[in-house]
Amino acid sequence: MVNGIDLPECDEIARELLLDYGLRFRTMADHIHLGMIQVTSAGNNRVLSANPVLARMLGYDHAGELSGMFMSDLFIHPEDVENLTGDIVRDGCISDRKTFLKRKDGSEIWVSIQVWKLNSPGSPVKVIEAFVEDMTEHLVIEQEMQFHESELNRYAVALAHANKKLNLLSNITRHDLINKMMGLSAYLAMMREDYPDPKIQDYLNIQEKIIESVNAYAQFTKDYQELGIDSPQWFNVKDAVDAAVATLALPAITLSVETGNLSIYADPMLEKVFYNLIDNTLSHGGGNLTRISFSVETGDDTARIIYTDDGCGVPEKFKEAIFVRKHFKHTGFGLYLSREILGITSLTITENGKPGNGVRFEITIPRENFRAGYPAS
Repeated sequence: MVNGIDLPECDEIARELLLDYGLRFRTMADHIHLGMIQVTSAGNNRVLSANPVLARMLGYDHAGELSGMFMSDLFIHPEDVENLTGDIVRDGCISDRKTFLKRKDGSEIWVSIQVWKLNSPGSPVKVIEAFVEDMTEHLVIEQEMQFHESELNRYAVALAHANKKLNLLSNITRHDLINKMMGLSAYLAMMREDYPDPKIQDYLNIQEKIIESVNAYAQFTKDYQELGIDSPQWFNVKDAVDAAVATLALPAITLSVETGNLSIYADPMLEKVFYNLIDNTLSHGGGNLTRISFSVETGDDTARIIYTDDGCGVPEKFKEAIFVRKHFKHTGFGLYLSREILGITSLTITENGKPGNGVRFEITIPRENFRAGYPAS
């Protein structure tokens, strides 16, 4: 008697439980989308049963063909069987074991196996059961991804080398060009002294303007080359404006900076944007210019930095052209470059001032790119 039950009665209960389990196993094996297999854990580990999914997975016409086969015949690497059965005996179950199984035609598939051991008191035969999932497609995709990643890395390295060479060439060319322009300017200065004739002086003035334009091109190529090289970061607007103003002369002009403690997420060349706005005012604002101001308007979804002056303003038909180098007075690059700098972090700039009453530039910042307070140091 065991726990108050006669042994014959225990054997009967065990047999009923075993029959019930066998029924449940066959029902699950016929309907599950994974391969299922039962193998003896004694002797040469023969297959007791398998479901149709596993048979199709291994290229057999029906599950009965697998019955009686040695487990080692299903593996590409025989040592995997020894490792698997040894781990099962020791641990009782295994989860997500990756291995190669052999198909009927000798080809291989990459599978994931979940295995457990059954100890039935009603049967002297020890049984190993397993779920089998075909991972071949996953393996192919993974290998393709690794290949493409390797190719992308190779292209990235090649591109980095090419960019390095192009930047070096650009720097050397720009340096030599500026030096040539400086030499030409020196000769023009000497000609001014040696040839006072008004007509010659007019020609020299034209040549000086051409030199100034070429120097502006050279500076633009330098700024544009540096655009987007460094990662965007948070900048306090007032600090960026102050840094831009420090490099400019503002004779008899009142500057007002009322931006509070607004910080925005932008390219490190943000200071150049504010410099270009002020420089644009100084160059084209007219003789009656007296005031420049920066202010901020903040809403729920956007913030706007407002730049205004009391100069002559921008004619209606040129309000967009000034950002694409179709200037109505000159061929500068400042506003074009400013829009490019801001666009890196999805900031936009427009001009909507009233012609004759000064400019009004609006820099619009989306919600995720502005906040109150100074950037964390």
